[in-house]
Amino acid sequence: MSEVLFSIIIPLYNKAEWIEKTIECVLSQVEKNYEIIIIDDGSSDGSDKIVKNITDDRIRFIRQKNQGVSVARNNGIMAANGKYVSFLDADDLWESDYLSVTRELFKKYPKAKIACPSYKVRYNKKEVIPTWRNVSTTEDCILSNFLETAKSKFWIVNSSCITIERKVLLEMEKIFPVGETVYEDFDLWIRLGVRYPIAHSNKVCSTYNRMTDTNARVTHTNKVVYSKTFMCTLNELLSSKELSNEQKLLIREIKDRRMVPYIFSLLLTRQRKIAKQEIKYWIPVKVYKKYKYGLRIAVYMPYFFINWVQKIRYHVF
Repeated sequence: MSEVLFSIIIPLYNKAEWIEKTIECVLSQVEKNYEIIIIDDGSSDGSDKIVKNITDDRIRFIRQKNQGVSVARNNGIMAANGKYVSFLDADDLWESDYLSVTRELFKKYPKAKIACPSYKVRYNKKEVIPTWRNVSTTEDCILSNFLETAKSKFWIVNSSCITIERKVLLEMEKIFPVGETVYEDFDLWIRLGVRYPIAHSNKVCSTYNRMTDTNARVTHTNKVVYSKTFMCTLNELLSSKELSNEQKLLIREIKDRRMVPYIFSLLLTRQRKIAKQEIKYWIPVKVYKKYKYGLRIAVYMPYFFINWVQKIRYHVF
């Protein structure tokens, strides 16, 4: 049996509406040398039955009790046989050339350990194709500065648009951080991005369906958007002797960007006192001082105003 080139890991939790379309987009790939590993994280909406009704020898179905997406992805990596690991969320989609474009990136840039085509973000009423400073929109390239792209609104890699050499993942002491519900993917991406070359294609090959999580983000406002693990990772990078002062400034911007939704989520959960304290001791870089000023005003705004801003943020209207 020939070596499996790509292991596609799909974490699944209650995505019955989407999972069949997601699997179909993989089965329609031009590149055929792959396996699909679906890790069901204790779904209760019949998602597992939909998967089991799809007949293809390349699909492997693994069910686990509900432990979160990080455990699901980590288990998928351990079960994988491929040289490369591609991630795809159960409600996102690939174009038919996603794997073939990725394969060409690794062929073109043999020193790259990570590859990512471009992607589009689908909201309820519009689609956005992100761009990044100092990244070509016309040619393939090796990213000259991953941290520069990571301070943008959208990271150049995401959980449905990244392929990593499996050997790199297996050599890591920690892959996806267990127990975190936000930024668990960012935590891994930034640890990889400061160490390994990333090959990028400007061709749009993936669709991130942000509309599928919009309602949850807007209506379930009883959670604080904060990842202790990710903040610790950023602090560790800031104290690293291997990074330049320029890189550390970029990391400070990335950290400040995460402080904004954290403090805003405190206001959404009516924790104004804690929000005031966080604002008081937060010393942002210059570009984020205006956000601190805005949050300082928001602390005194009525709750209905904060909720209204949240809906605008996620394009509900």
